Amino acid sequence: MKKIKLTFMAAFALMFASCSDFNTDLDVPYAENPTREQLGTESTADRLFQNWYNTINNYNGPGLVLATMADQGTMSWGNQGMRDMSSEPRIAWNNSSTYSYSVVTEAYFNSFYAILADANAITTGVLGEMEFSDRDKYESVARFGQGASIGYLALVFDQVWISDETGVLNDGEPVGYMEAVEFALARLDEAIAAADRGDFAFDANDGFVHGQSFNSEEWSEFLNTLAARILVNSARNKQQRENLDWQRVLDYTQNGLTYDFAVGQDGWIDWWPDWIGYSIYPGWGRIDMRIIGLMDESYPSYWPAGETTLPPASSEDDRLESDFEYKTSQDFPADRGTYHWSTYRHSRYDDWLTSGFTTDLYEMLEAENELYKAEAHLQLGNLAEAAAIINAGSRVERGGLPPVAVDEDAIAEAIHYERMIELINTGMGLGFFEMRGNDLLQEGTPLHFPVPGSALDAAGIPIYTFGGTTGVPGEDYSTGGWR
Repeated sequence: MKKIKLTFMAAFALMFASCSDFNTDLDVPYAENPTREQLGTESTADRLFQNWYNTINNYNGPGLVLATMADQGTMSWGNQGMRDMSSEPRIAWNNSSTYSYSVVTEAYFNSFYAILADANAITTGVLGEMEFSDRDKYESVARFGQGASIGYLALVFDQVWISDETGVLNDGEPVGYMEAVEFALARLDEAIAAADRGDFAFDANDGFVHGQSFNSEEWSEFLNTLAARILVNSARNKQQRENLDWQRVLDYTQNGLTYDFAVGQDGWIDWWPDWIGYSIYPGWGRIDMRIIGLMDESYPSYWPAGETTLPPASSEDDRLESDFEYKTSQDFPADRGTYHWSTYRHSRYDDWLTSGFTTDLYEMLEAENELYKAEAHLQLGNLAEAAAIINAGSRVERGGLPPVAVDEDAIAEAIHYERMIELINTGMGLGFFEMRGNDLLQEGTPLHFPVPGSALDAAGIPIYTFGGTTGVPGEDYSTGGWR
């Protein structure tokens, strides 16, 4: 990790920019240089989840490129660096601020620091003398904003600058991603505690999560699974993953989701499921052959040379028919690499397409929580418990597959399989994080992104990057691979 200190005035004033810069619909009268008292209001808090959701799912973010780097989705279009970063052999990320797709990391980076600034201001208000209709509710929301913003920066970047309601921390020096994860989890623990002692509700008419109503107990479940998601997916390689605090993961998941956390959609107006939309829209995204090869072991996991089409696959997994659409032709030009080709697209959420983009999509499925729980039991040596969770879940219920045996290798394989099949096009980056944490990303694939070049330029810091053969092997770029 390259240590960099960005001075507050020179390059990192964005840490305290408001997310109003990214969402101008906030019902708050902002001054040219708003104070924390002006930012830290109930109205700002009511948009915090929306700003987080729109940031992780934004077209101008890493969702599309991570899906293709993971060989879960496939597209050869140049948009958002997908063609560059899913090329074979893998190359380093172009971290120049003049790169055509630099917005992929810049917008995400800047927006999350703006969200963090709002969350810090809300926390100051809740803990101070400002008026809030329910202090437990809004403390939980504010702490969510702190933890979720820092946590999602830590999942994607090699280093993170941290701050809270007291100001900039660590003397303005960045911390490594694992230290940032610990900071994020501590804030999420506070969000969970506020939700657990509270008795409040989010009403669909209030728009905190579009079209959804839920109570403080259900919000706490979401927060617990979010904490498990950030912790499990923080590992950059298999050794790091095995060394995680799996008892802590188990504790989170035992209090985690007992329902599918849906986000209502409004026609792609104010709620932006962009990377999901482009991944499933006909003519844009397809499912990588590797995924179909998991479902049908006799089917090619990599496009065969000299072929232009393939017959349909077959599988004991019912989801091949329910969740995927067979295609007889290709959308991607052959001269960009036939390794991008595929005979299948993901069709599970086609009702969203045909509804005019108004039916619910899912940020987090109950199945995601159960798979973290199963992996925690596996890592802790509780094989029977891990197998029982898998056999009570999507593998059998939706897939119609036979129960997994109480066997360490079989359980690990089943967990990976379910994450690849069941969780497609839910949480941003899940496929990439799963492949990263199991040393399965193609050799040379960056394991995380560097601080965006525009921030480095502003501070007068030399550009650095990862990928190909640049960085520390196995820590900054993959030395493993699934092929």
